[in-house]
Amino acid sequence: MEKVLNIIKAEDFNFTLTNLLIDLYSVDYESYFEELHFDESEIENLTKVELDRLTKVATVIEYVGNRQPKAKLYKWIYSEKLRLDDPYTPGVEDESIARIKRIFSAPKEFSLRNVFFDEETLKPI
Repeated sequence: MEKVLNIIKAEDFNFTLTNLLIDLYSVDYESYFEELHFDESEIENLTKVELDRLTKVATVIEYVGNRQPKAKLYKWIYSEKLRLDDPYTPGVEDESIARIKRIFSAPKEFSLRNVFFDEETLKPI
C-alpha cells in the first residue's frame, strides 16, 4: 500500500507516474506489480486530488497489466469509485477534434474511468 500512497501523494505526480510506467515495462515488471497493493477501504479517506490521482494510477496499472503476461492486478484497481467526473485528456484542448477522437477510440481501461491518456505516451520506447 505504501508504494501506491507514495505515488498519489508525490509532489511531482507526473514524474512519479512516469517512473511507475518505466517500472511496469521493465524486465523485472512482475515484482513492481506485486508492490501495488492498496486497501480499497482507504479510498474513502482520500482527498479529491488523491482520488483523481489514484484513478489515473489505476488506469495505467490496468492498461499496462493487461499487456504484461504475468502482471498481478489487485482488486482495488477495479473499484467503482475510481472514475473521474469529467473526461481527463491531457495534452489536447477541450473542444478539439483530437480530444473527441481520443475519447471515442480509447481502450476500455481508459473509458471505464474517464481518463484518456494518449496511448503512445504509455508505450515503452
